[in-house]
Amino acid sequence: MSIRPGKIATGPSKNVQVELCPHPGYFGGLCYRCGKPQDEEDVSGVAFGYIHKGLRLGTSEIDRLRGSNLKNLLRERKLVLILDLDHTLINSTKLQHISSTENELGIRTAALKDDPDRSIFTLDSMQMLTKLRPFVHNFLKEASNMFDMYIYTMGDKAYAIEIAKLLDPTNVYFPSKVISNSDCTQQHQKGLDVILGAESVAVILDDTEYVWQKHKENLILMERYHYFASSCREFGFGVRSLSESMQDERESDGALATVLDVLKRIHAIFFDTAAETDLSSQDVRQVIKMVRKEVLKGCKLVFSRVFPNNARPQEQMMWKMAERLGAVCSTDVDSTVTHIVAVDLGTEKAHWAAGNKKFLVHPRWIEAANFRWHRQPEEDFPVVPPKVKSRDEVNAVTGQNETSKDKEENAVAGVKETINDRKEENDADGQKDKDDAKENAVATTATGPADS
Repeated sequence: MSIRPGKIATGPSKNVQVELCPHPGYFGGLCYRCGKPQDEEDVSGVAFGYIHKGLRLGTSEIDRLRGSNLKNLLRERKLVLILDLDHTLINSTKLQHISSTENELGIRTAALKDDPDRSIFTLDSMQMLTKLRPFVHNFLKEASNMFDMYIYTMGDKAYAIEIAKLLDPTNVYFPSKVISNSDCTQQHQKGLDVILGAESVAVILDDTEYVWQKHKENLILMERYHYFASSCREFGFGVRSLSESMQDERESDGALATVLDVLKRIHAIFFDTAAETDLSSQDVRQVIKMVRKEVLKGCKLVFSRVFPNNARPQEQMMWKMAERLGAVCSTDVDSTVTHIVAVDLGTEKAHWAAGNKKFLVHPRWIEAANFRWHRQPEEDFPVVPPKVKSRDEVNAVTGQNETSKDKEENAVAGVKETINDRKEENDADGQKDKDDAKENAVATTATGPADS
């Protein structure tokens, strides 16, 4: 006799019936329906320790809960929002990594002030400082009206809980919804498998794309928030940090204010373009894709010496990014081209752009549009000639005055250096590191010009 879980089993004695428990989930190693201990060899299901320690749910139960949750969310006109912490909502640094300039400016003192409006905090138990991103409290308040929100960080549990207390001191936004690295089902990857929300209504805000390999269509990539000097050093930026420059993103049009507008558009399109009876068939991933394609709609781009010579342009990150933003990319110039994207003023296509009154922009123009979700002013991203060292700069290094021969040699060296710089720039895909572009985008939202 074969018996399946949840079915009625009839024994050899008359009128004896036993209903087998399907074991929908376990709590502390015991089935929370029948109390039977979990088989040691049974590793099925997913752990949801962030909801209750020791909670593990089976696949069928997860599907049931997600279906029920989806109905409730759609009834309330809400979607699901997954929020990263570091570089998205906050920036943290170890006390030992605070720079001398930051110390001189009294950054530790600022974190200790008894000011309800302060945005820098000390995490004493972790010997850390944490800076909240400007507009974060208003962002969470407004987003909570449209989304059921989760925190999802690669940091450890204790750190995640401490940051959640700063962001949500009254535990209104994230009750039992703080997910940390110990909750991940795959090493170095984040996944929606630990979220009790359907993928079709899930929107992700994160500054790191590669940790969401299975859910890129749900992701809105954030400008990385670098407030502390240690953060700039970690990502190789040779500039003064926002803290050292006594600057910050503006509340009115910084990264969080910008993405809140995007979320409002996505939410409105999702709920307003479908009849109430059709909401369950809506997919937020398609809405994100549609809104993104509006950013550079109507632009036709040709790249000039941006990619390595032996590379297929169609496979390059910048080309794909432009197409995701709605631009048309081509390898040939013609009258329909609107923009030449270059890093060198001396190319034939760059000259063609000038002669035909076409836009000539640096690749960062595309990256800024990607983070800001709007076409950016072309004049803010010019292609500039490479810097050649002046005589004074050479003298400052050598400590000597130039003779006529020195001038000639230095002039030749300057030309060689310029050529090498251009070659290196082309070999490096014609662009700085992606994070450098993010930093440039962040700088445009600061209250003053960033030092460089």
